Amino acid sequence: MNVTEDEFAEIVRDNEDRLRHLSRVYANRKGDEKDLFQEMLIQIWKSLPSFEGDAKLSTWIYRLAVNTAISFVRKKQTRKEYGTKYRKDQQENNTHYIDPSSQESTQLHELYEAISELNASEKAIITMYLEDFSYLEIAFVTDISENYVGVKLHRIKKKLSKKIG
Repeated sequence: MNVTEDEFAEIVRDNEDRLRHLSRVYANRKGDEKDLFQEMLIQIWKSLPSFEGDAKLSTWIYRLAVNTAISFVRKKQTRKEYGTKYRKDQQENNTHYIDPSSQESTQLHELYEAISELNASEKAIITMYLEDFSYLEIAFVTDISENYVGVKLHRIKKKLSKKIG
């Protein structure tokens, strides 16, 4: 699928909120969040010519973005080291990951914090669920069966409840 810059800009506008949420889940610091978002856009631009229409464009983009996010985190360092560094930065700087100028609730902050502690596939599944993707779309992105999506979501929700509750 070859697109013009204007068509690409429209594709970005249509998917921007989902990509930003995904960036936020996978990146532990605001600077990394912006870098990851930019990396996702680059990968989408590069990969659009290979889009064959086997899935909805938004689902295909999300799958590409999840894979980009996973690679991004792996490049930074192992998940455990990354989380430890994030928590240390938080304590030293006494700052919050959530933009202080925003009106986001403490509950939302806790949810994002809990999601950030999940493994990569769990993050992909729960963020897609929160973005109202169907089980079929989640199955396509994560490469698991539609039935197993339900099982995984149940387990993820239990994990999140324990972390937040």
